Amino acid sequence: MFKFLKSDPLKKARKRVEKALIEIEEGYPDYASTEYEKAARLFQEQDEIEFAVKYFREAASCSLESNDHYRCAELKTAAAECLFLDGRFDEGASLYSEASDHLFREKKARESNRSLGIAIIGYLGARNFETATNLMRKAEKRLVESSQKTDANYELAKLCVTILCDGSDITKKVFEKVAGRAKPNTAEEALLTFVVNSVRLALETEVTLDWAGKVREDIPVKSTVELELQYKCPADVHIIDHRVSLSNSVIIAKEPEFRNPPSKEESWLIKFTPVLSGDGVIGPYTVTLEGDQVLVHKHSNVIKFNIARAPSDIALQILPERVSCSLGDDAGLQIELKNSGDGPADKILVTVELSEGLEISLGSEEKLINFIGSGEKIRFQIYVRAISQGDELVTIHAVDGRTGQEVVKTTMVRVG
Repeated sequence: MFKFLKSDPLKKARKRVEKALIEIEEGYPDYASTEYEKAARLFQEQDEIEFAVKYFREAASCSLESNDHYRCAELKTAAAECLFLDGRFDEGASLYSEASDHLFREKKARESNRSLGIAIIGYLGARNFETATNLMRKAEKRLVESSQKTDANYELAKLCVTILCDGSDITKKVFEKVAGRAKPNTAEEALLTFVVNSVRLALETEVTLDWAGKVREDIPVKSTVELELQYKCPADVHIIDHRVSLSNSVIIAKEPEFRNPPSKEESWLIKFTPVLSGDGVIGPYTVTLEGDQVLVHKHSNVIKFNIARAPSDIALQILPERVSCSLGDDAGLQIELKNSGDGPADKILVTVELSEGLEISLGSEEKLINFIGSGEKIRFQIYVRAISQGDELVTIHAVDGRTGQEVVKTTMVRVG
């Protein structure tokens, strides 16, 4: 019984941890690092992943106390490999990124570049596209500063980000050539296989935005724009995340509900509303498609159109509708123009047409009104003088200078 307990790997691992704690108390972090590492590897052999990761990280911390960044990077990489084997790509990617920083500090440029590439692929595998993109920017900046040579795994990561995050069109031949040069170790193999297969599907997947009906180049403000979002994929997938880029002049009126079961092809109707005149841009529509061992992050095309100002709708009223006056007297008429449309009316030309028995006594026969906003009205008066007896007519014409709309109203002046 005593011999069995002595040979128990977990017992041995705990003994290593206890010894490491003693070394730390006595001020020997380098020896403590070695004991923690031995404990971590024993836990790893017994599939105790949490303990293995914990003590690899403890060993790395002790190495830092001894200012050994290279060993710290090795230990963090060992912890990351445990996490990758456990399918925890996001946590593993974070440790690979930290290891890359330690290696870069030690001027191990090629190894640092490789670790950063694996970290980026790890974030892609975890569907953490934003972090992958930011890490790629960091890597590119580091390359410019150091002029270092790149690793094949990094080149694969860069191309995967270009396809999955940036939505670039890359030929399958180019991708396969880069993917074939990548050399993962045993712990990284499942991750790279998953991401590479996902990118292959992404290259064959189509996400499109198209008009639901005929193509329209000019669309009035506050009208409805209906577009169809569609995807086609070689494998059964469903949308788990989405976002759309819009110009400031467009808002979403009706978003789709992505609750469909996995399928190779699906489409949705989406409604948008232009709210400002000018250039309208919808897209790209970015979707993340997920299926059985499939991850596809894809961008649609962009729809562009011109947003025309909303039409005005002017109405004309003359008050009173009938008026009487004596020969030689003046009659006053009030003119009201109202814009009931959704858009403004510009440069409205108002002209007064009189029958032979009347003449303008105050005002002019033409008046230019520069602007009437939506829902606004404007009033002004004219005075006519009776120069002969009988029933005379006053006719007002108003023409919207932007739309060409014309309204006409006539009132009667009875001269007694």
